[in-house]
Amino acid sequence: MSANHLKKTANNRAYIFYACLLGFLTMIGPIAIDAFLPAVPAIAKGLNVEIGAIEYSLTAIFAGNALGQIIYGPLADRYGRKPIIVLALFIYFAATVGAGLASDVETLIFWRFLQGLVVASGRILSNAVARDLFEREKLAKLITAFMLIGAISTIGSSPLGGYLSENFHWRTVFWFMSGYSGAAFIIFLLFFKETIAEKDYRALRPSTLLGNFASILSNRVFLINVICGGFVLCGLVAYLNSSSGLLIGTFGIKPGIYGLWFSLVMIGYMAAAAITGKLIDYVGMRWLIMLGSFTVALSGMLMLGFALAEINHVLAIVGPMMLFMVGFAILLPQTTSASLTPFPRNAGAASSLQGFIQNSMAAVVSALLSTFADGSAIPMAVAIALSGLAAAATYVLFIRRL
Repeated sequence: MSANHLKKTANNRAYIFYACLLGFLTMIGPIAIDAFLPAVPAIAKGLNVEIGAIEYSLTAIFAGNALGQIIYGPLADRYGRKPIIVLALFIYFAATVGAGLASDVETLIFWRFLQGLVVASGRILSNAVARDLFEREKLAKLITAFMLIGAISTIGSSPLGGYLSENFHWRTVFWFMSGYSGAAFIIFLLFFKETIAEKDYRALRPSTLLGNFASILSNRVFLINVICGGFVLCGLVAYLNSSSGLLIGTFGIKPGIYGLWFSLVMIGYMAAAAITGKLIDYVGMRWLIMLGSFTVALSGMLMLGFALAEINHVLAIVGPMMLFMVGFAILLPQTTSASLTPFPRNAGAASSLQGFIQNSMAAVVSALLSTFADGSAIPMAVAIALSGLAAAATYVLFIRRL
C-alpha cells in the first residue's frame, strides 16, 4: 500500500471523525429549539399564559444566541477550542435544568436567554475548529457534513418533543435536553483534542478585539456573504418562531403530528446537504450560492401565495418550507465558507462576528413575528418571502460581481 494511499485514508478518517464530532456539537442548537416547538401550547397552558408569551422565549433564545456569538470566538482564539467547548456545554446543562424548573414565563424567558448564550457556542466553535483544519472547498464540505449530521437530530428531536409534551409533563422536554448536553460534555472532555495551532494571547484585549472586528468588517467578501446567509437564516427563524402556534394552535394538529411534519421539512434540508457535499467539487461555491438563493426566493413566494389565497392546509406551509430548506442547505455552508476563508489566523473572531450579525437579524424577525402574530399564516409567509427575495437580491447585486 502506497504512502499516498495511507495518507489519504488517514485524512478521510480524520474528516469523518470531525464531521461526526462537530455535528454532535452543533446539535445542541437544533435540539434546544426543535424539541421545544411542539411543546409550546402545552407550556403556555402549564404556565397559564398565551402562546405568544411563550414565543417570546424563542425570541430570548435567538437574542441570547446573537450575543453569545460575539463571545466564544475571541475566547476560543485566546484559550483554545477545547476548554471553551467544555465550559459552554456545562453552562448549557445548568441553563436547561433551570428552564425545566421554571414556574412562570418570565423565569422561563431568562433561562432560555441564558441557554441561547450557550447555544451560540455550537456553531461558532464548530466553524472555528473546521477552519483550523481546512479551507475553501474542503472547509465548505466539512461545514456541510456537520450541518447535515446536526440536522439529523431534528428527525428525532421534534417528534420526541411532541410525544413528551403530549403524553407527559412539558418539563420532560427540558430533561431530555439536559441529558443530551451532559452526554456531549463527557464526549468532548474525553475525545476531543485541541485544534488551534497558535493561541492569540491578545485576542481578548479591547484594542485587539476592536481592531480584529474592524478589520473583518472592512472585508467586502466577508460582509456580503454574511448578509446573504443572514437573510436565509431569517427565513428559517420565521418558521421556527411561528409554525407551532399556527399548525397546532390554528390548524389544530396534535403536537406529535407537528413533530413529524417538522421532520419532513428537514428531510429536504438533509437531502440537499448530502447532494451539495458532492456537487461542490464540480461546480464551486458561487454557483451553489446562486442556486440556493433562487430556491429560497421561489419557496417564499409560493408560501406567501398560498397564504394570501387562504389555503389553510398543512401542506401549504410544509411544502414550500421543505423547498426553502433545500435552498438553505445549498446556500448557507457556501456563504459561511466564503466569509471565513480570508481569516486563517482569527477564524474564531470572524466566526463570532458572522454569527452575531446573522443571529441579530434573526432575533429582530422573531420579535416582530411574536408581536404581530394574528393566528394566520400571512405574517410568517411575508417574513419568509422577504428573506428569500433579499438573499437572491444579495447574490444578484453583489456576490456574483465579487
